[in-house]
Amino acid sequence: MNIYEFISDHLILTFGLILSLLLLIFNELKVKQQNIANIDPFKAVNLMNAGAKVIDIRSPEAFKTGHIVNSKNMSLDQLNGNQKKLNKIKNRSTIIICDNGVASSKAVNSLRASGQDNIYGISGGIAGWTEANMPLITKHKK
Repeated sequence: MNIYEFISDHLILTFGLILSLLLLIFNELKVKQQNIANIDPFKAVNLMNAGAKVIDIRSPEAFKTGHIVNSKNMSLDQLNGNQKKLNKIKNRSTIIICDNGVASSKAVNSLRASGQDNIYGISGGIAGWTEANMPLITKHKK
């Protein structure tokens, strides 16, 4: 029995196989496209060591309780509304972090849609950072 005979004898099975493969490929491409902007904390450390800037978009109160070393606290409105700051981060890798990764993913996707490719978000936000046993800086005023 050759392949053509098999296909003609089992049209529904062949169609199902082709459809399954196409759906699998489509799903993998979609996942790859969405997750390219999200990196794990270890990749973030590598980028920071290479000079990446870290922008924390959490509230100032949350920032004071603990933040990544050398990160800058900035609201999402400040980030989106200041063209001068956007031009500064356009030429260097920038990591945006929030509480759980949701707000930073939206910010990263928005900035990437405007043509900025070196923007990343940390998967899981500050919660993912601490879950990976990465250090946070806290400032205590005396």
